[in-house]
Amino acid sequence: MTAGSLPFAAPIDLEARRALVRGRPGIGEPDGIDGIDHVEVLSNHDGASDQVPDAPQQSTLLVHLLNGPVPTTWTADTVHVVGGVRPDPALNPVHAVWAYRADAIVGTASDPVGPLPAGVSEADQTLVAQALPDPADPDHDDLARRVLVVRTSSWGDRSTYTLRLAGPGGLGAPDGVDLPLSTAPFAFSVDCPTDLDCREECAPSEGEVDLLPGDYLARDYEALRTRLLDRLATLLPDWTDRNPADPAVMLVELFAAVGDRLAYWQDAVAVEAYLGTARRRTSVRRHARLLGYAVHEGCSARTLLAFTTAAGALTVPERTPVTDLPARAGQDIGVPVDATDLGGTVFETVAAVEITPARNALPLYAWGDPDHCLPAGTTAAFVASGTGAADDPRLRAGDVLVLVDTPVNGVAREGDPGRRFPVRLVQDARGHDDPLNPAVRVWELRWHAADALPAPLQVTTPGTDDARALALANVVVADHGATLLDETLVPPTVPADGAFRPRLQRPDLTYTDPTFPTTGAAGALLRPDPRRAGAALSLYDGQRTWLPRPDLLASGRLATHVVVEPEPGGVSRLRFGDGLTGREPSVGSTPLASYRIGTGALGGLAPDRLVRLLPRADRLAPPAGVEVWNPLPATGGTDPERLEQVRQLAPAALRTQLRAVTSPDYATVAEQHPGVQRAVARRRWTGSWYAQEVTVDPVAALADDDTLDDELVASLEVRRMAGIDVELERPVLVPLTIALFACVRPEHDAADVEAGLRDVLGSGTRRDGQRAFFHPDRFTFGDPLRLSDVVGAAMTVDGVAWVEVTRFARADAGAAQAAATLAAGELLMSPRELLQCDSDPNDPEAGRVDIRLGGGT
Repeated sequence: MTAGSLPFAAPIDLEARRALVRGRPGIGEPDGIDGIDHVEVLSNHDGASDQVPDAPQQSTLLVHLLNGPVPTTWTADTVHVVGGVRPDPALNPVHAVWAYRADAIVGTASDPVGPLPAGVSEADQTLVAQALPDPADPDHDDLARRVLVVRTSSWGDRSTYTLRLAGPGGLGAPDGVDLPLSTAPFAFSVDCPTDLDCREECAPSEGEVDLLPGDYLARDYEALRTRLLDRLATLLPDWTDRNPADPAVMLVELFAAVGDRLAYWQDAVAVEAYLGTARRRTSVRRHARLLGYAVHEGCSARTLLAFTTAAGALTVPERTPVTDLPARAGQDIGVPVDATDLGGTVFETVAAVEITPARNALPLYAWGDPDHCLPAGTTAAFVASGTGAADDPRLRAGDVLVLVDTPVNGVAREGDPGRRFPVRLVQDARGHDDPLNPAVRVWELRWHAADALPAPLQVTTPGTDDARALALANVVVADHGATLLDETLVPPTVPADGAFRPRLQRPDLTYTDPTFPTTGAAGALLRPDPRRAGAALSLYDGQRTWLPRPDLLASGRLATHVVVEPEPGGVSRLRFGDGLTGREPSVGSTPLASYRIGTGALGGLAPDRLVRLLPRADRLAPPAGVEVWNPLPATGGTDPERLEQVRQLAPAALRTQLRAVTSPDYATVAEQHPGVQRAVARRRWTGSWYAQEVTVDPVAALADDDTLDDELVASLEVRRMAGIDVELERPVLVPLTIALFACVRPEHDAADVEAGLRDVLGSGTRRDGQRAFFHPDRFTFGDPLRLSDVVGAAMTVDGVAWVEVTRFARADAGAAQAAATLAAGELLMSPRELLQCDSDPNDPEAGRVDIRLGGGT
């Protein structure tokens, strides 16, 4: 081998060789071996931020060894630079001028540098020091001993050079240096100041030729098995055995089964990644959450329970269960869930209630009227009680009562279920004395306007003074679901490794709306909102109580929250936190679950079904001498939201506007309140700033509700623009005067026809329970009144032959204007005006209908 030749002609994988040598003992140690890791060229170009002015450019090489240290005996004769466009060493101008170990130039922490070696300047020392780590770095000294600094006579061209460590006489490699790793290619063109890309394009290699083209969409077991057998037939043509007992066939079938399973999981992951294709309820709920849409899991039904006690005043505790399962001999029900297992439906009271005999059933009082009836729309009545102190029912504002119509024999639960109405008192009952009946104490009741009777209620039996209607006052709200206490999960214990994703032992977890308003209409208690419903569940692990949340996004690392994820079949799986969002359960702990089962539309029981008291879940016996029944049907039970409905509604959640900018936006926000029929808004200058004036048309039942304005202001406040005030205004009422002449058929009584006309053309509720023509809820802002509609309504009265309208105008209209509107047949209203025609003799300024009749008897 000559001094300029390379050690091998055939190529060697130097990286693989370096991996074998790296980490072994260095030169001078037993079995020591070393080699070149890489060669670093210090460019020192002009204009570089770290340029050393007096040091040469591209003439300083750092030769990094794999293990080190560099022997101190190596000199410039040890280093040979060959290659370039002039491979002949005699013509190659690049050769080593000097070569020293790096620590001889920059020193180490334990051996600072003394006089610089021959040929090395201070500029060279600075250049090398910049290329090494900071002296305070623990790796500085080790790296300084593993680096050989070489100064070349000049820089080369842009071709590839090879640096070789030569042995004595320029032959082979120095002692202890691995021969393949005694050479390393490098280029002087490092940091080449050019805008051209010097990288060589790699020629694409020819891919492997598929010897058996086929269908790459084969993903099931049969297709994969056929594909593998065809491939083996190509690779092993002499193997023709297809017996299922053959080991090769067995392996083929095993791989086909594994491939089928992997393909299924790949398809499942792809399907669950999109809202439109996801099949698991958990996936759909999470996709919808990203769109701001909360998927509800159903809601338990509610009803009102009426208690009757003959044992004096007592308290019915919270979560007292009641079932529709009839009592049978030998049937022992120890806890509420036993009734569920037997096919019954269980409801439990939501709060403790104090019951007294005086509140069992209070007869409505008629003050001697032999045919007293509370018409539809009534919001007040009288009840009677005894005069003793124990007979005081103590009816207070906020109490919920149920008015029931009973048959002649006076048994409440045998009455007409369609004549039972829940009401909530808006003020304490006021006591009165009846001088004609001193044996009773009369109590005046007033209830919420939204609880106005939807149909007439007969108070006394016609022709007698006997009370027919009763007011039940021992009333409490109950919801569907049976309680279980301290039940273990499946699996019961938190493992040391892996996620803890247990499930409840029983299916059909109860979801209940936690809000039970103490004010407002009683009917609202029976309309739970499934969007607010949450899981009726709590966990206790011996140290902490865990409560359910819809998600853990806002849960801190110490929050004891858990997420319930329903699965098919009513199974409820639990997901705990990971220590970042939500607390992670303690390893080895055994949480105990207390929850309720029973939810959805199955809780919609008919009235008079819940008549049996049960022991509580803690086996507390029901109060003695107490009876219970549900005068009203159970309502509000909702099944979990269907996935198809979620896919349709979730994308629309992003289009819901949560701020008010323009005037129509403010009107839209006001109309979202259930007590507002219509709203209009306008931008008005107050003299100092702009304000949005919102005019609302409330529904008739809430027209006098003082809380409506507060709720509207609160709703508008969170959506208004900064710097814009919001003011609520009442509508402009426009009273009307209408005069008509009706011809009565000969066979009908004129007085009856007039009563029918005034009933139809009134502004309240008709005798049949329907709204009269001028009821406030039939007209709203801007709605015109047409003459033909008035005539049509009048003609519906039995006995009217024909109708002629002689005046059809606003109350303040002159004769000419009234004639014009009569001729036009239409009364127009502005966007903030509401027509009014109450026909109240005590309030003639509220509009009226004058009726004249002709004919009849």
